[in-house]
Amino acid sequence: MRKFLTLLLLLSLSACQSESQDPLKSLELQTPAGELIQTSLVYMPKDMEQGLSGVKPENFSDNQGMLFFYLNDQEMHFWMPDTYFDLDLFYLDKDLKILDIIRKLPFYVGRANPDLIPRARGAWGRYVLEMKATSPVSAKLKIGDQLQWKSSLNLQETEERIKLSLKGTN
Repeated sequence: MRKFLTLLLLLSLSACQSESQDPLKSLELQTPAGELIQTSLVYMPKDMEQGLSGVKPENFSDNQGMLFFYLNDQEMHFWMPDTYFDLDLFYLDKDLKILDIIRKLPFYVGRANPDLIPRARGAWGRYVLEMKATSPVSAKLKIGDQLQWKSSLNLQETEERIKLSLKGTN
C-alpha cells in the first residue's frame, strides 16, 4: 500500500509539473544578446482577443512577453482595450526574425469608448510578440534581429500541436 501511495504521489507531482511547463502555454525566447523573454503563447481565438487586456503592470515583468501564434503570414491589426501599460509590438516572420516594430502603443483602460482605443497600424508577419514598452529587453530589440525558440518542442512541432488543438475545437 505504501508503494502504491508513493507511486500515486509521484504521478500527481509529475502531472502538475508537466502542466505548469506546457509548451503550448509558455516558453522562452532568446534575444541576440542572450537575454531570455518568458513568453506566454496564445493561439486560441478567445485568448488572442483577450491578449494583455486586464493585466496590471505589477503582474507582467520587464522580461515577459506574449506571443500571438498564427499559422500563416498575414497583415495583422492590434488594438489596446482595457490595457494598463504601453506596449511594444514585434512582428516576426516564420523563423522569428523581427520584420517590423511598433513602439510605445499607448494603453487604454476600459472599453467604453471604442473610438478612443489606440490601434496599431497594420503590419505583415507570422507572429507578434508584445512586451512592456518600458522593458530594457524590449528596448534593445531592432528590425532584423533573430529570436531563438527555447522550448521542449521546436517551432515546427509547436505548430503541429497547435493545428491539432485548433482542429479539436471546431
